[in-house]
Amino acid sequence: GQVPGKVGYAIVGLGRAGNFHLTSLRFLSDSATLHWVIDADADKVAQIKEKEGCKGSTDVQEALDDPKVDAVVIASVTYSHYSYCKRALQAGKAVFTEKPISHNPEELKEILDLAVTSRRPFVVGYQRRVDKNFRALQRKVADGAIGDLRLIKCCSRDNPLPPLEYLKVSGGIFFDMLCHDFDMIHFISQGQIPDEVYSVGHCYNSDIQKMDDIDMVVVTLKFPSGLIATVDCSRIAAYGYDQRVEAFGDKGMASVNNEHVSTMVVATEEGYSHPLSEWSFPERYKH
Repeated sequence: GQVPGKVGYAIVGLGRAGNFHLTSLRFLSDSATLHWVIDADADKVAQIKEKEGCKGSTDVQEALDDPKVDAVVIASVTYSHYSYCKRALQAGKAVFTEKPISHNPEELKEILDLAVTSRRPFVVGYQRRVDKNFRALQRKVADGAIGDLRLIKCCSRDNPLPPLEYLKVSGGIFFDMLCHDFDMIHFISQGQIPDEVYSVGHCYNSDIQKMDDIDMVVVTLKFPSGLIATVDCSRIAAYGYDQRVEAFGDKGMASVNNEHVSTMVVATEEGYSHPLSEWSFPERYKH
């Protein structure tokens, strides 16, 4: 049954992202209860519902009809997010959804309008906004520590290359990767919107090229205030997950560097040896 003071959850999608959220809910067991797991794969549902001690189904409607469910986490394949968001909001549930809500601007607006009118919590999973490092940078910029903001530089290099099966349904490098950097620029600049955008890219991976996508791109954005922002983005980085941000103003600069597996540095006659950066997304944002 429902436990007083705890939020009841359903998770839709039990793939890579869904398993991240399962892990998070285990850590939040003092304030959250998992009631349902939903996935198109019935065998996966059966396995995970037994492991988690909850109910499971291949149809989200059962979870939406359950009054014990207060919130729905949507971590299904990207093209299904719009439908699940709409159904969950119409059922009066709070929603956390992985991005994108939709690749269709009209569907996106429909969901945002529905979220506003439903007056239920609605959160899209742009995780950098809640990372302690990026939040600290945003606060310093907002507090005027570097003066008038003139330049934002983002570096976003993934590692390792995601599975090709995922890339086929990801929406491409702009919708899948660069949207995070655009969100971070929006976050740091306190909501500024560019009026000029220029991008140039290339594809080195033949399998990605067959998808009519690219794996390396640089984007420059110009804003009415005079602010300029740049992003360099790559699907791979042999040395580990690479996400850095620099903000420059007329009174100084603020930057966020990569997190490493440790802070240990070894110094010998051969020079200095520094620890590796975190290897990939799950390690970097595991908090």
